[in-house]
Amino acid sequence: MEPNKDDHMDGAHSTGILSRIRYMSAYLNPALRRIAEQVLKKPEKVKSMSIKELATICDVSESTVTRFVREIDVSSFQQFKILIAEELSQSQATETSGSDRHVYEDISETDDSKAIIDKVSARYAMTVQDTMAGSHSGQFEAAVAAIEEADTLSFFAMGSSMICVENALMRFMRVGKSCQFFRDLGVRQISTASLGPRNLAIGISNSGRTISTVDALKAAREQGARTLCITSFTDSPIVKYSDIKLFTPTVTGATGAADYHESMVSKIAQLQMIDILYSIYAVKNFGSAMEGLEKTSNVTSVTRY
Repeated sequence: MEPNKDDHMDGAHSTGILSRIRYMSAYLNPALRRIAEQVLKKPEKVKSMSIKELATICDVSESTVTRFVREIDVSSFQQFKILIAEELSQSQATETSGSDRHVYEDISETDDSKAIIDKVSARYAMTVQDTMAGSHSGQFEAAVAAIEEADTLSFFAMGSSMICVENALMRFMRVGKSCQFFRDLGVRQISTASLGPRNLAIGISNSGRTISTVDALKAAREQGARTLCITSFTDSPIVKYSDIKLFTPTVTGATGAADYHESMVSKIAQLQMIDILYSIYAVKNFGSAMEGLEKTSNVTSVTRY
C-alpha cells in the first residue's frame, strides 16, 4: 500500500531524511522502493548524483524519481540532495567529536539536565508525530478486522515491548476480548502449539529480530493462526512470518544498515499503535465494548478508595 500524501507532515524535517526514507520504504511501490533502497545503501554517492543518474541506476524514469522525492515530502530533487548532505555532515561531526556514546537515544555524557529534558521530550513528541505520518487507516482496519475475527489474541514480546503487551491486555480484555500472554518463556513457546485459525498471534518487537518472538509467530503461522507484527524494520525476520504488519518509526541511525538495538522510545510508538487499534475496535463494537467496560469497572471499583 502506498502512503497517502495527506497523511505525511509537511517536509521531511521532523527526523533525519534517511531515517524517514527507511521507515516509509515499507509502504512504497516496487519502483519507488528501489530508489529508497539505493539511497539508503549509498547516500554518499546519491547526494552527488543527477536525477538522470539515479533514475538509471534504479531502472526507473526521471519522473519516478521526482515522484519519490514528492512522496517523502521534499520540494525538489536538489533540496533532497541537500538534506542528505546535511544529515551526513551532522553524523560525521558527531563521530569526529567522539560524542557518539549514548546512555539513552542521543543523550551523551556532556548533556546537562536541561539538555536531557529537552532531548527526551522532543524525541517522544517526534515519535508520536512520525508514527502518524507513516500510518494509514487501511492498515489499522485490516488489523482490527483480524482482531474481530479471532476468538483469542495471543501476544508475544520481550524486554520493553512487554509494556505494550500489558497495555493491550488491559485494553482489549476490558471490552470483552479474550487475550493471553505468558511471561514464562517456555510456556509462551509451548502455547503456540495450541493456536489455530481462530487465533491471532501478535508479535511486538522493535528490532523484529528477537528470537523467541519471531519463532513464536513462525510457529503460530504453521499452526494455521493469523499473525500480526508491530516492528520498526521492514527487513527484519518477524516481517516474513506476519500476515499483517504495522511499522513504527524508531530508527535512530542515519546511515548504513539498520541498527538493531533496543530503541528506548520504541515503546511510545508501540503503545500508540495499540491504543489506536483498541479505539477502532471499541467503536466498531460499541455496544459490547461499553458492556465490557461497565462490567470491568464494577469489578475494579472495589480496588479504589
